[in-house]
This record gives sequence, structure tokens and C-alpha cells, in this order.
Amino acid sequence: MMTPSLRDMAEGDTAACAVMVCASLVGERYGFKPDSMAAVLRNALASGSELFVAETDGRVAGFAWIDPRGAFSSAPYLRLIAVDEALRGAGTGAALLAEFESRTAAVGRDWCLLVSDFNEAAQAFYARHGYVKVGVLPDFAREGIAEVLMVKKHGRQALAN
Repeated sequence: MMTPSLRDMAEGDTAACAVMVCASLVGERYGFKPDSMAAVLRNALASGSELFVAETDGRVAGFAWIDPRGAFSSAPYLRLIAVDEALRGAGTGAALLAEFESRTAAVGRDWCLLVSDFNEAAQAFYARHGYVKVGVLPDFAREGIAEVLMVKKHGRQALAN
């Protein structure tokens, strides 16, 4: 497994990153379209949001969009993460998650994220990295879909569920 290199996202990365999101289970279920997702990512960059990419063999392998104080205005929030479908399982997601935690380690006591209830593979991934389910938000992003709130305490391993 090759460790990807990490860098801040550039506008030229947005199209490839949008395709990754749209090809994901969440992108398919929510009906995301590449052009509109690329516009969302470009707008996020223009507004100063924090986005970064992982590269493998000179190409974008995945990305993350974080908000250092986005959860309750006090805790780091992982807004979006996506990995190229062909590269899933190769450590890119773990590298992006570790970078999120590293970049925000001095903020708050917990790291937070939401994961759709149907995305069991993502829930298992986050659990393996120390995130614990702490709540459910029914119909939060879309009617009929619950978002699972997962939290990881700074400096602690996974807590018992």
C-alpha cells in the first residue's frame, strides 16, 4: 500500500473530486451531478473553506472538506470525504481522516462527522478509526434518510458502543 501525498485542493482538482463524490454510494443515493458538485467545491474554495486532496501516482486519489469549528461552533467537523472508487481500500481514506484530525487537533475536544444510515461500510470505517455513534438525526439531509452522528474524543481510542 502506497501512502498518498496530501496537499491543499486547487480549483483544477474540483472536477475530478466531484466525479468521486458522484460515484460514491452517497452521491448516487442523493442524486449528485458532477457539474453541480464541482461548482459547490469551487465555491467552497473561493469562500476560504478548507479542502485538501490525497495524490497517488500523480493523480488525485481522494479529498476531504473540513470545517475546523463546524460542529456546534466548537468542534472539528468532517463535512465530506471521497476516495476514487478504483483506489478504495488502499489507505487513502485513512490518510485523509488522519490529516483531518492532524489539522484540527488543537480545536475542541472531539472530532465530529455525519454518515448516512445506509452507508454501513463508512460507519464501519469510522468505527475502526475510533469514532463512536452518539446520535441519529432522522430526515436531516433528505427525507427518509437518517444521518448518524459519530464522534471521536481527542487522544482516545474507540469507546465501547
